[in-house]
Amino acid sequence: MRIILITFILIVNLSSPLFAKIASVIGNPLSEEIYFEVNKDTKNYPASLTKIMTLYIIFDELKQKKLDLNDRVFFSKYATYQQPSKLGIAERDFITVDELIDSLIIKSANDAAVAIAEKISGSEKEFIIKMNNYAKRLNLENTTFANPHGLPNRANLSSAYDIFKLSSKIIKDFPQQLYRFKKTKVTIKGKNYITHNTLLEKYNHYIGLKTGYIRKSGFQVSLLSIDGNDYLLGIYFGGNSAKERDNKINFLMNKYRNIHAGKSEETTKFYVKNEKKSTSNYSVQTSSFKKISKSKKHINLLKNKIKILRSFEHQIKKKGSYFISYINVADHKTAKNLCNEIKLNKLDCLIKTS
Repeated sequence: MRIILITFILIVNLSSPLFAKIASVIGNPLSEEIYFEVNKDTKNYPASLTKIMTLYIIFDELKQKKLDLNDRVFFSKYATYQQPSKLGIAERDFITVDELIDSLIIKSANDAAVAIAEKISGSEKEFIIKMNNYAKRLNLENTTFANPHGLPNRANLSSAYDIFKLSSKIIKDFPQQLYRFKKTKVTIKGKNYITHNTLLEKYNHYIGLKTGYIRKSGFQVSLLSIDGNDYLLGIYFGGNSAKERDNKINFLMNKYRNIHAGKSEETTKFYVKNEKKSTSNYSVQTSSFKKISKSKKHINLLKNKIKILRSFEHQIKKKGSYFISYINVADHKTAKNLCNEIKLNKLDCLIKTS
């Protein structure tokens, strides 16, 4: 009888009265190693977590210089007709791309999502095609997008694991944009907007990628924790309230952050050193950039693409106006093997004697 009662309690706890299964994934966004999962591949309505893909595309357009932060984004009649949450910008009025990004993250503005979709692709329909092409490219196997904002639509589906993978790609591909997800307020057209993610105000180590809610899916969140060199990403679907969602994701994040802090070999550690003679005989130079942020990003790329490089210490030194990333090794054979692995991935490297 006791076993039956416990089983019944578990079933109740993993089911939402909002007709949505609870689903969660906790893991390392850099290595994509999963520490905890419940119903990770169950399809569900992603609600405003949909905007993570819209943001990914915006960041990619900026990277390719197809967009500029100062570009104007005009609001069509169709954009102004979107349901709340929205900015309420008048038809033919505009905001900048810079303001629009903040409005998607902080206000979760549905009218802004349509406006940027129309700017990038000419129409919402064409932008949705782009979203689904990106989803295929990023291996989001349980995801189909039907709009750029996440308002209710039976065809707009994703899973906790796919949102984990998509959020991880934002973190790895656009680390220079992460500061935006830390913001708690923004002023647009003289109006002040405050984030829906109250965890950002309570805990300094959190970066709030996105929150979401529609009735059929419950309260959701994609949440990043950065503590020194330790990264932890948590996805939670199916909260009955914002408070319940926040309490559960915070509990899970604390649990797995404490377990894995400083223990994962995939955790990226950077050492910035002055130019000194190394005790190793050889070094493999992996990059040379004028900005240290690009060197760090390249090290992340290497460690995610090439597993063997995760067990080596990656260092950065400044030489003139450049930041050089490199790995010290004891012999030429090891250096050559590492360099060959890097070149197999169509990346550059250079072997140097110390």
